[in-house]
Parts: sequence; C-alpha cells; structure tokens
Amino acid sequence: MPEIWLRYGRVEIAVELKRERLEKVYDDPLPELEINQVEQEIQPLKGLNEINLLVGDCENSTIEFLRFLTTFAQNTKVYAFSSERILKNLRKSLKDTSIEFSKIEAEKAPVAIVDGVQVKVSQILSKRNLILVSSIGFDPLFGFKGMSTTILEVADEQIRYEAIKRENELIPRPGKETSSGWFLNRIVEELKELDGIGIIPGKLGFSKILYGKIDFVHKKSVEEFLKYSLKNVEKKISLAMVSPGEEDKCSTLNSALNSLWNTIYACEDRASIIILAEALDGLGSEALKKYVYTGFKLDGLLGRTYIDGIENLYYLIQASQKYDLGVVTTLPNTFVQKRLGLKSFQSGNAAINYLVDQAEDRKRKISIIVRGDKTLLYS
Repeated sequence: MPEIWLRYGRVEIAVELKRERLEKVYDDPLPELEINQVEQEIQPLKGLNEINLLVGDCENSTIEFLRFLTTFAQNTKVYAFSSERILKNLRKSLKDTSIEFSKIEAEKAPVAIVDGVQVKVSQILSKRNLILVSSIGFDPLFGFKGMSTTILEVADEQIRYEAIKRENELIPRPGKETSSGWFLNRIVEELKELDGIGIIPGKLGFSKILYGKIDFVHKKSVEEFLKYSLKNVEKKISLAMVSPGEEDKCSTLNSALNSLWNTIYACEDRASIIILAEALDGLGSEALKKYVYTGFKLDGLLGRTYIDGIENLYYLIQASQKYDLGVVTTLPNTFVQKRLGLKSFQSGNAAINYLVDQAEDRKRKISIIVRGDKTLLYS
C-alpha cells in the first residue's frame, strides 16, 4: 500500500491507497531552475543604478525571483511597489533582503478608453523605468494570471466589474481565451511600452524568466507555461483528490478553489472531487464571507456590482450541482456542509476512504493531483 505525500498548508500529509484503487498520480509538472537562462535574460538590469518594480502578485515563484534578483544585482538598489495586500506578504517573506517596499498611490489617472470604458490607473505607471513583475499561472475568469492581471493592482476597482460583465456565460475557464481576459489584454496593449518580467514557476520556486515589453512577455510566458502544465487525461476522471501544491494556495478556501477549476473539465459528470484547503486564513474572499455569514442572494448581485471573489462563489454553487464536491479543511462544518453544501473531512485518509467507498466494486479508480494550482487537466 503506497503512501502519497500531498502539500496541505504548512505541512505535507500522507494518504494511503491500495495500488488497485489508484488510477494515476499527476505529479508536479514544473521544471527545474535554469539559472543560465535567468541570468542571461536579466543581465541588462545589472548595470542600472536602481530597479523599480511593480509587483503583481505574491506567488512563491515571484518571491523567490525577487530574492534571486537582490543577490544577482547586489550593487543595485531594488524598489518594489504594489498594493498593500501584496506588500504585506512580500515584506514578511523578504524581510531579510534589502528591497525597499512602497505602496502604490491611491490616486488614479485616465490612460485610455478600452471597449467604451475609461481606464484609470495609478500614477505610479508614469515612473521612469518601471518594470512590471508577475508569475504566470491559471485564472478561471481571465484565463491566465500574468502581465494582464498585474494591471488589476493599479487600476480603478471598476475594472473588475467591467471585465466580469463581458462574460456571456460565467463558468471557470482557466487556460482559455475569455472575454474578461480579452478586456485586460486590451488594456495591456494601451500600456505596451512598459517593460515586464514574466516568471515561469518551477519545482522549488521559479524556472525561467522572460524580459521585454509587457505584451510580448505575457504572450511568451503563456506559451512557455503551457508546455509543462497542460496535461491530457486518457479517460475522464471519476474520483479525484486535488492538492493545490503550495502553502499559500491552501491557506484559504477561495485560493484552493482554483485547483478545482483546473481539474473539473477532465472529470465525468457526478465525479467525486475532494480538494485540500487547510484554510488557516479562513474563507479568503468577501463574497464567500457574505454568503456564509448572511446567505445573501448571489443572483441579485451578478451584473450589478463586483464583490471580491464573487466569480469563485458562483462557480462553486454551479459546480456543486454537477459534481460531488468535498474539502479537507479546518473550516467549521457549519460553513462547509450547511452553508456551502460541500462534504467536509478532517484528514486526508478520511477523504480517501470516502472516495474508496464511491468506487463501486473497484470499477472506478482514484486519481491524485499533486500540484493542482499549476496543472491544467483536459480530456
């Protein structure tokens, strides 16, 4: 009976499963660090007096790249600008570096009209030699995280509302071209003279770097990322356990859900899918909090306003009608079972035992996804 180790927040947990019950283990698809490629790509930064970065996320790959940059260009002062939400994590993770962190200005200035919408962004974008930095990844609303979603950190809050209302059918579509993603990409085109650094995630942080104009970097980062992360399944999955694969992705229910969206299109109808979401930091979005605590009517808000995480909540409600969903979590059963209608498990083996019970006399087998945040399965 093999043990399979899965990331669950700050720790790893072992789940035991007989070989005859196991369909397949989808291991971490990401490559190792290519240090020569990284050093060659960012060589132009080494001779600068200062490096001004607009950081679009606090992914582990981004944090490790920033740490690497301070060592590579150790005689150059590095300034990192971002929203307070991102800076909070960066300061904590990079407190041992010489990076100087600054919150972006709240005041916004108009830069373009995109699809009939006046786009306003922080005046920080007018700073000389500002470089946008972001890790590439999957996003259920925009298709991909990267250069385009970095714009959300500096743009007017109305932009998210304008993006989501362009979706004719609100379903999770990670790794796909979406109307919301198209809208953000059009904004990027208006700012295409800005430079960007696209970070390709790796097994222990990051693997490669792409440096250049932000529209070029975003396109090439997506192409490179898909080489590793897009996986075809031989037949549709009927039973699955999914780990997000990183501590931060397991820290809230909202962040863990993205691994579910990366998996469901490879699953058959009524498949039983269990995700690992330790959720020590709670639910993770305003929409989930409002729904759990007040039970507000979601349909009444869609199309009228934007609440943080409203798309993930909507996806979850719709998916729970089509799939048998569960979560291994520290969240109260009242939240998970009564409010959200999901099955709740206190341990990985309890969840595995449930999946085994669903196997119908061994006609169905269990698939394990080790790195759900960076693995996009399709059938």
